[in-house]
Amino acid sequence: MRWRRSDRSRFVTLTGLVAGCLVSAGAQSADLPAKSSAPVEYVRLCSTHGEGFFYIPGTETCLRISGRVRAEYRYLEPGTREEDSIGFRARARLNMDARTNTSYGLLRTYLRYELTRNTGNYGGSTAVVDRAFVQFGGLTAGRVQSFFDFYVNDYNFGSIFVSDFSTQALAYTVKAGALSATLALEDNVERQFFSNPNGADFDGQGFLAAGERVPDVVGQLLWEESWGKVQLTAALHQIRSDNLVPAFDPAAFPDTEYGFAVQAGLQFKLPVIAAGDELWLQGAYAEGAMSYLGMGNTSIKKLNVNQTDAYIDVFGNIQRSRSWAATALFQHYWTPTIRQAVFASYGVIEYPSNGVVTSANGASSGFIDTDDLRLGSNLVWLPVRGFYIGVEGIYRRVNLQGGAVPETDTASSRLIDSADAFEARVRVQRDF
Repeated sequence: MRWRRSDRSRFVTLTGLVAGCLVSAGAQSADLPAKSSAPVEYVRLCSTHGEGFFYIPGTETCLRISGRVRAEYRYLEPGTREEDSIGFRARARLNMDARTNTSYGLLRTYLRYELTRNTGNYGGSTAVVDRAFVQFGGLTAGRVQSFFDFYVNDYNFGSIFVSDFSTQALAYTVKAGALSATLALEDNVERQFFSNPNGADFDGQGFLAAGERVPDVVGQLLWEESWGKVQLTAALHQIRSDNLVPAFDPAAFPDTEYGFAVQAGLQFKLPVIAAGDELWLQGAYAEGAMSYLGMGNTSIKKLNVNQTDAYIDVFGNIQRSRSWAATALFQHYWTPTIRQAVFASYGVIEYPSNGVVTSANGASSGFIDTDDLRLGSNLVWLPVRGFYIGVEGIYRRVNLQGGAVPETDTASSRLIDSADAFEARVRVQRDF
């Protein structure tokens, strides 16, 4: 069959009309709502509060989920054959930060959960709620970093003499430009540090803590500028004993005493040397409140000495320890991916003159004055954002002032008044 020109033209026209109708019908049907599908609300980014926040669907609350995984390995010179010289650590941290702007100010809820698996010279494993607090305007309530703290071991691996302490608190902060002032009530119990005296010939007593009656009162003044910050803090700490003093009154207890701590800290940002460079300086003094300096019992190789916030003397009175510490740390970026921290920390613990008794063989009992020096440095490689590998070494030396104690090795009767040790760590960490 042969198509005439007129027939071919009419066929093409008809085909085009049919195709056009089909396309139009398809487009119209696509515009109709599907009966089986539900509305979808997509997650929106929230740039108001910084990087990583997104809106919780259906709310005006911004949430950021973050965390870290850390693997660490430590060598520490042992004192006896029974002690571990190496240790392994795996630590996981999960953070959740929820923020909502309200007509009263920012409403914030923060949670940090931390799991640690330790073996060897690291000690026992832990699973803790490290942070859990609510902020509303100037109010902070829950488990927080103590408002006394300044530098908190951000750039060193091992321990130095700083208060880096999580505690329960109820606080209020007022801000005026670069200056802020905070008054906080913090948990007294977690800051208590009491132990039995060294040896058996001490004429006084150890300390049995009575029930908490007054929380620690912490005040903080913080001034932050583009060049760094300055912080002044003070803490009042109740010391309440449950020891009877029957030599004077069979039913008598020592009068309640109060300890305190004060601290000054400076941070300088030094971009003139290299981007990211910082210098931290801080000093603190305490009476009857040594945890505010990051202090506790002294243990190094074969030297073990108990320390305490306070003890009961032979007259039935509470005697407070006196302690002070100074710390400096400098962090420098050799390149954008290689940084180094150098630090030094020195701490002293002293007791009243009637705190030590010396036996006939020269051994000291009671609570002994101690000074502790720590020097260290680390080198960190940051090949990609949020990930680093680092090594650190720390030298430590402890001296007893006016006393000596037996070595912890039971096979030895030698008295020692000093000891030193070297510690090394390797750390691999990923933050996300």
